[in-house]
Amino acid sequence: MGREGMIETVRARIFSSRNLAKTCLNKQCNSVCQDYGKCCVTEKSEKQLEYILSSRLKDIFLRACPGSGKTEVVGLKSTCEFDLWTDKYRGIAILTFTNNAAQVIQKRVQYYAGVEKSGYPHFIGTIDSWLHGYLAHPFAHLITDYKGRENDKSLRIVDENISEGWINNYKCPTSYSYFRGNDKTRPGSMPLYANMIRSNIDGVRWEIKIPNSREYLLDEVYFNAEAFKQFRADKTWLTLGQMRKGFLDIKKRFLADGFATYQDIEWICYKLLKEWDDILNRLSQRFPFIIVDECQDLSEIQLGILGFLKQKGTIFHFVGDLNQAIYEFKKVNPQQVLDFVSRNNFEQPELRDNFRSYQSIVDLCQKLVGGSQVAGRKIPDKNGPACVCFFYKNKESISNIPKAFEKYLADRSIEISKSVVLARGWSTVRALKAVNDEQGNQNQLAMAICLWNKKNQQFMDDAILALGYFVANKFFKDKHLNSRRYYCPDSVESPLRWRLFLSRVLDECSKSNCEICDLSQTWDGWVKCVRKNFGGIIASCVKVLDQDLDSMASFTLDGRNFRVPSNLGGQQVILSLTIRDQEVPYIKIKTIHSVKGETFDAILLVSSFDKRGSKGGHWLEWLSDDKDENARFSYVASSRPRKLLAWALPDTKSKTDIKKIQELGFSIIDFNPEGF
Repeated sequence: MGREGMIETVRARIFSSRNLAKTCLNKQCNSVCQDYGKCCVTEKSEKQLEYILSSRLKDIFLRACPGSGKTEVVGLKSTCEFDLWTDKYRGIAILTFTNNAAQVIQKRVQYYAGVEKSGYPHFIGTIDSWLHGYLAHPFAHLITDYKGRENDKSLRIVDENISEGWINNYKCPTSYSYFRGNDKTRPGSMPLYANMIRSNIDGVRWEIKIPNSREYLLDEVYFNAEAFKQFRADKTWLTLGQMRKGFLDIKKRFLADGFATYQDIEWICYKLLKEWDDILNRLSQRFPFIIVDECQDLSEIQLGILGFLKQKGTIFHFVGDLNQAIYEFKKVNPQQVLDFVSRNNFEQPELRDNFRSYQSIVDLCQKLVGGSQVAGRKIPDKNGPACVCFFYKNKESISNIPKAFEKYLADRSIEISKSVVLARGWSTVRALKAVNDEQGNQNQLAMAICLWNKKNQQFMDDAILALGYFVANKFFKDKHLNSRRYYCPDSVESPLRWRLFLSRVLDECSKSNCEICDLSQTWDGWVKCVRKNFGGIIASCVKVLDQDLDSMASFTLDGRNFRVPSNLGGQQVILSLTIRDQEVPYIKIKTIHSVKGETFDAILLVSSFDKRGSKGGHWLEWLSDDKDENARFSYVASSRPRKLLAWALPDTKSKTDIKKIQELGFSIIDFNPEGF
């Protein structure tokens, strides 16, 4: 079938259920395309059309480069298959990994086919919700032995970071330490709970959550660590087998009482399909055809679950880009996805046209991961270089980078509102936002109020982060706190309730009749207002934490211990804050993980000043191995922009380093963030 034939076939299928095919086939623009702004079919490339019309009776892995219109293609493919589907009780599952991605695909399918075509018996949603709805919710009790409450046997999801309060009922007989090669470190210094351990896919080995980290440590690695060996030499200690039995016993009791982490849910689903053939048969018959979007994010255990279904005849279409796999902490390994595809003889068509980015950006991204040629957009002659790099001199100048980049964007006539500054780790993001993490910093409360009053979404998010840090540092020291959860203490089970609590505190502090809102006061005067009013504000807002109140009873949340910062007593509060003079429009500052799948006109990727801190944040780590996850991080970030890719790197005098940068395709520009 030629291109024109494919176009006519796709038109007929996607609009048949809405009686719009006739206008489309008569070359009239139907209402859907009018809303879309252009013909949603004729613009598709031949390779895209071939996949949209591909057989659902063959396993396919569509390898789609960034900017290739992958989500649009998945939406059209799903619509075509829904149109041909006649079975009333079996359906197609369209699986992805985030609610946002699922909503985008759902919206596209409903846009083309109508709401009625995208509903039962089909499923469009995240792989987590699919597993929970069709396996864990109805059948988990067969694995966990949970008896339920009032005939409800659904599990309650528990965060893996909780380490106090009721979770003490599930403390393991073994404790752990985070080993850093320090002989003085002894096991037993920190408790280990059932929610912090998870079974490996083989069901024998266990993995231990490293505190304040996304990483897990295999129990045999933990057991054989030098510090652990020395500890066992001093005392009678558990064998590896005894330690694993201890893990198993406490996890069994945890599950039998109706609790589970998200990782536990996947493990339960895996065991259900492995041990209950009847359930496996039912699920494979219920969904004989499954499309997995962003397939590079499939973990080892998720691939195991899909592998069971494959054995029963389920056909899979995987869509994704293996070079965008950046979830190694979830045991995501792109090689495992490729092995699954090869083992099951998937056909592997490719989309190698990038309709998003200029060609020089595309070429640079391919060099980062050792990829082959991809076609990008032609750069207009009037534009400046699409790939630029500049240097900053020291850590202190990082906070000036966003505003300096805003000026550069204005000079290039690129919209600031459609641009973003990215970093690998939260420490660099906070430095870019000029949020000071120094222990005991008294500025955080004032900074939070100042940002909250700007009534801008990003400012307000920064305000919540600053207040969360202030409250945590004042009242919850030495707890397991995480900036990603707005420093929510372990005693508060829900980060959402914690965020709501912080928001209400800021609302109260910002009211015109509240003395705390007046930051034009001197520090001497303002601190007196905080001591007088902050406790009452906390008392009026803390009720939102509801069932967490009992576990927080020992903490006195007030401002009585608030102190004037050194040498600032007579200075106005507002003038002493280290918040840069924010102007509208304001450039967004985010982590690489948070923009996966998004598109911008320009991005600035900022390297950390050195290799200390979060792994993979320094630019030399991005270039050390094109098969490593660090390279994929830089690839994901660098493939987001349409018009301009910029890197901000710590200053270097090394000719070798400068040569590396230039060979990638960057133009080194004279840029002075220190001047701001």
